[in-house]
Amino acid sequence: MQREARHRNFTSRAIAYLKAQAADDNGPAIVLSQDDSPVLRPFSDPLLVSYVVDAGESYELVQYRHLAEEGIDEAALHRIGLENLAQLANDRSTRVQPYGNIFAVMMGGDFEASLILLDALWDEHFRQFVGGDYAVAVPARDVLAFCDASSMAGLDELRHVIHRVFPAGDHLLSDRLHVRRQGTWEPLIVN
Repeated sequence: MQREARHRNFTSRAIAYLKAQAADDNGPAIVLSQDDSPVLRPFSDPLLVSYVVDAGESYELVQYRHLAEEGIDEAALHRIGLENLAQLANDRSTRVQPYGNIFAVMMGGDFEASLILLDALWDEHFRQFVGGDYAVAVPARDVLAFCDASSMAGLDELRHVIHRVFPAGDHLLSDRLHVRRQGTWEPLIVN
């Protein structure tokens, strides 16, 4: 009964959370049933969107069984996760700090990189800092830095941010820059 009460409305507390796609060197380390598998959504290679619920000392991944238990689909979970992430960003007084040719986003750890998922931040709130396309570095879950994608100095500084974090950082995400063009994110390809 206590487990049931704990999981009732579990998905209503889900927060969209950026996650790195696991390297598939020799196949999966373990195979999970569909019900026990975490709900994952492709984002921008090699990044995925997962959904977590704050369990106090840690975060618990939302699994497909949670969707079945509560009768919701992946699209509804995604909307809930984005709404909760936006609320968290608001509650934590997210701020942007300029550093040379780049801008760092701070909100208290854990979810900075996940803010890449919130279109309104990029379409409205961060527009005051960048006039063209955005380029971002999200090397770890608590690091989000951006600049105008046309700024060579800014791109170099973003690469420096990545190199400071990789490969020894905690909760690593991506060692690539990503660019936002026409409302979508993709890895930045340099010719």
